[in-house]
Amino acid sequence: MCMQYYMLTKKISGSEDCLFLNIFVPQEKLDEKKAVMIFIHGGAFNNGSSSPEFYTPDYLIDENIIVVTFNYRLNALGFLNFDIDECPGNMGLKDQLFALKWVKANISAFGGDAENITIFGESAGSASVHCHTLSPRSTGLFQKAIMQSGCIFNSWALNEKHKEAAYNLARSLGCLKEDPKDIVEYLLKLPASDIVKLSKIEGVTDFRNYEFVPSIESKTVSDRFLPDHPDILTKSVSPVPIIIGINNLEGMIAFAEKSTKKLISTTEEIRNLFEDKYDEEIINKVKSFYFDEGNPEYGTTKLENVCHLYSDGFFSKDFYHGFNHLLYHGTPVYNYEFKFDGNINMCKKILSDLKPNLKQLKGACHADELNYLFFGQIIGYTPNTNSPELRMCRMLSKLWANFAKTGNPNSLDLGFEWIQTSLDKPKYLSLDGDDTCMVDGLIKSSSVNFWENISKTVQYKQKF
Repeated sequence: MCMQYYMLTKKISGSEDCLFLNIFVPQEKLDEKKAVMIFIHGGAFNNGSSSPEFYTPDYLIDENIIVVTFNYRLNALGFLNFDIDECPGNMGLKDQLFALKWVKANISAFGGDAENITIFGESAGSASVHCHTLSPRSTGLFQKAIMQSGCIFNSWALNEKHKEAAYNLARSLGCLKEDPKDIVEYLLKLPASDIVKLSKIEGVTDFRNYEFVPSIESKTVSDRFLPDHPDILTKSVSPVPIIIGINNLEGMIAFAEKSTKKLISTTEEIRNLFEDKYDEEIINKVKSFYFDEGNPEYGTTKLENVCHLYSDGFFSKDFYHGFNHLLYHGTPVYNYEFKFDGNINMCKKILSDLKPNLKQLKGACHADELNYLFFGQIIGYTPNTNSPELRMCRMLSKLWANFAKTGNPNSLDLGFEWIQTSLDKPKYLSLDGDDTCMVDGLIKSSSVNFWENISKTVQYKQKF
């Protein structure tokens, strides 16, 4: 793995010598070239690995496709940005770009079709996929994309104060120089582990302080991957077919550190979630929407409503910003909500074992869909034969593989049709095991409308 503060051990792990590919090829030998799926792992751009300990694509391989996973530089080693050629930012994304180019050039030697490549990722990996759909540098390297629970518009995925973060890191490491070239020279003499230690995030839910993540590169830099704001880049991209979706309880991941007994409810606590981005009037509206009005879309308990506030605040509201951009510019989009509550929902199972009252929340936590696409050896949750969990594994893998092969996730053996969504007729696939079905409308429609109105209010206030 690439060097990182490893949350499971609370130690610095990994190496700078980490840029490896894993290529998984079906045993079945056929004359025709196979579709290729390239997976980008998540971890808030600070953690994670493509190791088979986490991601073994047995279920996808059974669908007769080739799967590639890879590592990329993380934290400050991958995303420090001083707006100079010596430290331009987005090195981790450029590692990903290099991997995509390598696969494009070499996958035919493994029986893969270099003209039929799908990139997919989860969380930060999904935001990375979004970046590649926007960057001119990635054009032509893939034909389809799948975005699971993340986009570049999420508050944790793009830092527009990257230079401030870079100077703060340098000072914390004892460098008081002002010239960024001098600072980079100073940092290069330090052990990489010292830099990683001081650039680590404090926890998986420290959403406001993800400083070393993608950033918009300066026009003075020659090797730019994100040359402009995503809002601008979206206008000039060539759309590729996309599957995009979220899990219904994304915000449950926040309870990895946050208490389930002393739940937030005051305006001050809500304000702290949003880094003082909103004034008192808006914070009161948020409080009223989630805690005072009894929103019928959400649950009847405070725990449920707090979970949905975390889900919307850190995932859904920004997800729909990216989602709407795709539809406005003619991208073919298949939308989903994953809500299957099975025995191999990895994150929910771990959190519920630590905090049993989370078991009352019905659905899927952030990253819970991954165990239905990959077998994670380090976790070791395996579905029982003929179980609903195994059927969910087969269904999800078939949908993803069908899409990778043809751009259409459907096949007759699924028993349902996944219909594309559109601006005038929104619809999504509710992925819920044997109860999977199409649903008309937007996921969490009242929440979408609420946050759209908040966004308009903020924009109006900024004008005056």
